[in-house]
Amino acid sequence: MVSSVIWSIVGFIVLIGILVTIHEWGHYAVGRWFKVKAEVFSVGFGKPIWTRQVGETQFQLAAIPLGGYVRFLDERNGPVDPAEQARAFNRQSVYKRFAIVAAGPAINLLFAWLIYIFIYSVGVAQPKALFTLDQPGSPVAQALSPLGSMGESTEQAWWIIAVDGRDVYGWQGVSQGLVQGLINQHDTIKLTLSADIEASEPLVTQDVRLPISHLNINDFNADVLFELGWARYLPSLPAQLDRVIEASPAQQAGLRAGDIIERVNDNSVSSWQELVAWVHANPGQTAQITYRRDGAEFNTWVQLAALVVNGETRGQLGASVYQDPSIIRQYQQTQQLGLWSATVAGLEQTQALISMTLTMLKRMITGDISLSHLSGPISIADFSGQAIQSGWVQFLTLMALLSLSLGILNLLPIPMLDGGHLTYYVYEMIRGKPVSEGFEMAAQRVGFLMIAGLTLLAISNDLLRLSNG
Repeated sequence: MVSSVIWSIVGFIVLIGILVTIHEWGHYAVGRWFKVKAEVFSVGFGKPIWTRQVGETQFQLAAIPLGGYVRFLDERNGPVDPAEQARAFNRQSVYKRFAIVAAGPAINLLFAWLIYIFIYSVGVAQPKALFTLDQPGSPVAQALSPLGSMGESTEQAWWIIAVDGRDVYGWQGVSQGLVQGLINQHDTIKLTLSADIEASEPLVTQDVRLPISHLNINDFNADVLFELGWARYLPSLPAQLDRVIEASPAQQAGLRAGDIIERVNDNSVSSWQELVAWVHANPGQTAQITYRRDGAEFNTWVQLAALVVNGETRGQLGASVYQDPSIIRQYQQTQQLGLWSATVAGLEQTQALISMTLTMLKRMITGDISLSHLSGPISIADFSGQAIQSGWVQFLTLMALLSLSLGILNLLPIPMLDGGHLTYYVYEMIRGKPVSEGFEMAAQRVGFLMIAGLTLLAISNDLLRLSNG
């Protein structure tokens, strides 16, 4: 628990620090290009904990790591030396001011695109999106029914190649396609499947329509895989432990990474899947486990935990399986593209996520989607901690997603945000004169109340998620 909190704090500070620096650098770079004097470049708010003067700008880290700012020379903030008045922000043309303010959100969107280009160029091996039929009569069973007897077999494994015509390279891509379908209120999504699960490239593919209209996008406790009626397919693996969760039944029983479970209550265990099936079927039960460690055989007693999933109580051991690379390799795929293809794929991914975000915001405003989807700093810290422990790909993917969110959020026409200022400048371009100072001050107060309210709501959502586990 303590280590998870530390990782969450570290991940949050690193993630937000980078994104805020990138955002403010956009304002700073364009401002300097137009020769506007930047007095302070701050990452964080509040009292500075580190400062350094570089030329005419003071760079600083402040105590509250929830944002940042660039303070340009501006006559509205106080008297300005006549010799420097031409370099004041308020003296610039409306088009220059628009460009300086727009540069922050724009660089966040560009940064996300660059991250995806990098990920696609480097190439990452990940498990294929493989599944088996789990429940007869389920939505997945309905989708597979046109395939005849193959689609009815619970032993047959399928490989998801594409969702709605877009190639996917693992369950993350499948999840994105599913969420996109739900946000856009589609009744079905198209899955492109292959039965050649061990091949490096699918030999034969077939398209099926998966019903999703019964899924509730506002139900955070739903197990979507369970509701759709498919189960993730894993090749038969030995029951060898990889990671043992802190304070879990497995750790309390003295089990460690590398231990091979051989018997449960004198019943032999031939695979990890067999062990998982037994664990799920025996919540809260105490059993004797025989395991092998360093060639020697040991016995221990373990009391399984009980976990409720979709109203069903399942047993939980609290350990993951060791995946032998020689076995797993044939069930993985790598998406590695040339620079031009990676650039195009990164742009498509960026555009898809922007479209999803904007549609989600629109449906939140109209009340079609619950505001409980808003996440605050606690959730972001939790996601950051998990991502930084999972590897650089997961961390960069989260960084790209949050960079997009930060860019889009700041473009919203809300006073105090960049989008609010851009709205003023558009008015000024059309009318030929700026909005009145009184109107701007009043709008700032309204904007502050809106942002404060949304922040409190997001934090409340975070706390609710924590209290619900």
